[in-house]
Amino acid sequence: MHKEHYQTNSNLIFGLGLHSAAIIAFQLALMQLISVVQWHHFAYMIISIAMLGFGASGTLLALAREKLLRMSHWLVPMLMTFSGLCMMVAFRVTRTDFFQFDVYLLFVERSQFPILAANYLIFFIPFFTGALAIGILFIRHARQIGTYYFSNLLGSGIGGLLVLFLFGNIFPQQTPPIIGLLSVTAGLISISRKYRARHIVLGVVSVFTAIYLVHQPGTIRISQYKSLAQALNLPDAEVIYSNPDIHGLIDVAASPALRYAPALSLTYSGEVPVKKNVFVNGDYYGVIPRYREGQTSHILDYTTQSLPWAMQHRNNVLMFNAGEGAPLAHVFSKQPSHVDAPIPNGGIVSMMKDHFAEASGRLFLKENLDIHNVEARNFLAGTRKRAYDLIVLPHQDAFGGTAGINALQENYTMTLESFALMWDHLAPGGVIAASAWTDYPSRNTLKLLATMVQTLQDKGSGKPQKHIAAVRSWGTITFILKKTPVTAAEEEDIRRFARERSFDPLILPTITEGERQRYNMIEDEDFFLYVDKILDGDKDFLDDYGFMIHPATDDRPYFGQFIKLASLPKLSKVFGGDQLPFLELGYLIVMVTLLQSTFLAVLFIILPLFRLRKSHRGKGGTLLYFGALGIGYMFVEIILIQRFVLYFGHPVYALSAVISTMLIASGAGSLLSGKLTASPRSPAVVGLVVTLMLLFYTFFLTPVLQWSIAGPLTAKILISLLLIGIPSFFKGFMFPLGIRYLAGYDQGQIPWAWGINGSFSVISTSLAMLIAVEAGFMSVMTIAVICYAIASGVFFLHRWFFKQKVPAG
Repeated sequence: MHKEHYQTNSNLIFGLGLHSAAIIAFQLALMQLISVVQWHHFAYMIISIAMLGFGASGTLLALAREKLLRMSHWLVPMLMTFSGLCMMVAFRVTRTDFFQFDVYLLFVERSQFPILAANYLIFFIPFFTGALAIGILFIRHARQIGTYYFSNLLGSGIGGLLVLFLFGNIFPQQTPPIIGLLSVTAGLISISRKYRARHIVLGVVSVFTAIYLVHQPGTIRISQYKSLAQALNLPDAEVIYSNPDIHGLIDVAASPALRYAPALSLTYSGEVPVKKNVFVNGDYYGVIPRYREGQTSHILDYTTQSLPWAMQHRNNVLMFNAGEGAPLAHVFSKQPSHVDAPIPNGGIVSMMKDHFAEASGRLFLKENLDIHNVEARNFLAGTRKRAYDLIVLPHQDAFGGTAGINALQENYTMTLESFALMWDHLAPGGVIAASAWTDYPSRNTLKLLATMVQTLQDKGSGKPQKHIAAVRSWGTITFILKKTPVTAAEEEDIRRFARERSFDPLILPTITEGERQRYNMIEDEDFFLYVDKILDGDKDFLDDYGFMIHPATDDRPYFGQFIKLASLPKLSKVFGGDQLPFLELGYLIVMVTLLQSTFLAVLFIILPLFRLRKSHRGKGGTLLYFGALGIGYMFVEIILIQRFVLYFGHPVYALSAVISTMLIASGAGSLLSGKLTASPRSPAVVGLVVTLMLLFYTFFLTPVLQWSIAGPLTAKILISLLLIGIPSFFKGFMFPLGIRYLAGYDQGQIPWAWGINGSFSVISTSLAMLIAVEAGFMSVMTIAVICYAIASGVFFLHRWFFKQKVPAG
């Protein structure tokens, strides 16, 4: 009998780990899939609502605790299996005609709201049923919570690593059925022989569903407003190449109507070339260039992007936009001595070196081209090999704008710290070149100029008007930031280039008002006044402007974010409330996510739990403790992800490393927490230790990472494991210690704690993003410190928060 009980518990613990791996992997896979069909901000919106399932499961457990526990021996495996089946089919159901939703239409068509609600419900079900299974196990084994919580966190950590492997080897739509099989397997091994008959039908259906969906994945139906969907609307358009990669799904589309003419000069008289377009997750990435060895001209000669070459020849070039294809071919048409090209998307590089090598003239295989599979900032922070005559930045925004869909996408290449590093890498007379599509109201161009001006001021290099030049076409503006003053000869070369291409000089050391608007007229002539104010270093103008055009920093690396909360009423009045979302959709989606997740959490989780009659003492302490843990843990996770994205130079690797290390280390802490007593002193002291650690990280984490960023990969991995793992290990003690305390104080409050922790975790994701945008990452970390201090304080003051003395041990 003892042996059978031991075996059952072992199966449950192992099944819990498998099921937990499936839930975290499904969450990440769902974010990837929704990023393909919509945009990554909408992925956060869906996930935040779906993850409310964890909180809602806590509510149900609190309301029907005894009944659920009586059925738990057959219900837990059934819930795991059903959750796995729902994971397999949920995404495919939402892409059917009846449930297909488009985020771009949300603010203009009210009919989208019931469809959105249906999407919420569909994605809610697998998380709710999966979390309910975990919650029942936690309550049933509350006094052994350390072991079960360890299995939960260890499995979650492994799930984060598993999804990386899946992303790089199979198409996104094939991942849900494979992930769902983990939960199905967990249910099958957790069921006892007594209840196996009632479980077998669901298990068989789930397995056959997974096999069918893997072998018949179909195609992903993406939003009609995504670049790939628009390209495929052209005559005879087709996808000629598709390949999964951890950085996203890579597609190449071809059509006789796909022509490449990026704001060409009106003086161009040649044939506009047909180009195959490259897309990542349905978003435009670049083109397949057609390069010929020895060519000395390129279509980009007829764009403002050719400005730095109009000034003088450049030997050593550093390109941060080489992956786009055409800019790299343009640079090599100028016969440089050497080109360095950091391209973080390894899938793009492999594609260009293999599948499209001949079509591109073997451009990516040139001997004087060094491709580095890292982010721009990681390359800049490494050992400097040479001084550059030209550093080329990626083109900012897109033709016609992007509706601010990239507002909350971190861009460490465009921060002040990045510009300072680029400046240090310039040779005497070298330039940094950056182009942007003209936008109205002006945002990208003004922020880019403000960043260059602030860089000059930080470097003490004199008047910006002597170091910055810019030319303007009908669609783009190209700025150059020169390490030494622009010479009179260079100034005349720029004027000649502008005249020959029918461009207008925007910034020159001796610019005249009449030069600025000779060929390309604009309606809002205040733009020139804005440019002059920025050049003059007018800080009041930056503060008072209707949009956020202060330079981005590493603490607030959102170059594409322009909306100010304080300016929303004024902007709504000027542009109209129905037009405001299209100025910056990404930012507003996160705001809506925060509001709706907070409202639903209060309505469906927190308020029902307050109505419980049995658990009436110490609710304030339970709410504060587990709510603070939910917010604090997620805030720290988000900060560490941002810091280590910059540290490793690979966003996907950093995301996986941080999440997996945090969960596994926390699981180890949870396992060892059982060696501590369940007295109030244990969570109080551990909470204090975590608080002091995070306080140290607030001020010293970034300097430590900057000091070691150029080190060998082995050393960086070891440093990362220590920096992420040590505080996570101690954080892993706090949830099980709190649960064990409640097991001796009032078991009825355990579901309440589970629900509160899940609810606040959901809310904290979008809340942390908004705080980071408005106040910076330092503020997010400071709030995390306060949260853990509150959690520690609850048990230091336990006699006030918990009115009844807890039994010893």
